[in-house]
Amino acid sequence: MSSGRVCPRLVVVAGWGVRAEMLSELYGYWPGEVVPVSLDDELLARCHSLSEVTDELLSLYPQPSVWMGWSLGSQVVMEAAARQTGAVSCAITIGGFPKFVADESWPHGMPEGDFRAFSKGIRRDPQRYWLHFLLLMINGAAKEQQERQSLKPWLEKGTLVSHEHLCKSLAWLESGDQRALWHSLATPALHVMGENDIVVRSRARDLSLPGTSGHAVVPGMSHWPGGCSASDCWEAIQAFFASQKALSWAS
Repeated sequence: MSSGRVCPRLVVVAGWGVRAEMLSELYGYWPGEVVPVSLDDELLARCHSLSEVTDELLSLYPQPSVWMGWSLGSQVVMEAAARQTGAVSCAITIGGFPKFVADESWPHGMPEGDFRAFSKGIRRDPQRYWLHFLLLMINGAAKEQQERQSLKPWLEKGTLVSHEHLCKSLAWLESGDQRALWHSLATPALHVMGENDIVVRSRARDLSLPGTSGHAVVPGMSHWPGGCSASDCWEAIQAFFASQKALSWAS
């Protein structure tokens, strides 16, 4: 990103049950201000739906910014972009999805039976199943052993979300369906997927993306865009900015 113009702020929205700082290796490349947002107890206590989270963040960050969302955070970012308030000049999703749980019309998400088993596990033993989810995020990565070492400090920190709010936000993953939104979004958007992501399996051909949206697949990446894959994600983001003349600050 080389421009004499001021680089916009980057608003980073994390995924389910994790800290936004888990993306620090990626957003550390950003040459301007970065605002990390975790879907933590403080935020979730005030919000009872994904739309309310979007409302809250748009009220906090109304100035034009680039918004980046990881996993569940991608749905917040896409809804914020669709509101057309002027707050989201560009949307970036990492390991994102229009629909998380698979059904007959959308075979690219987590199988419904697997999701229901995980939901029961979270209600019964939240710590164990939260750890299981974090390990699932690096399962299949080309450099899985290195990723496991990079993930270790975050496993040791534990979740910053209570049992109640883990269950509440997990229900948003079950019910969310943004297929029409992803198909019609006018705001420039880039969707970055991991080649080896076993949590999210959709690709560009499945998403029916509009001309304003781009898509990149990062070789060897699993669901987590930190660790070994952060620099490759950043390269994909830079390439998208270079292709978007409408993003004048990136040219």
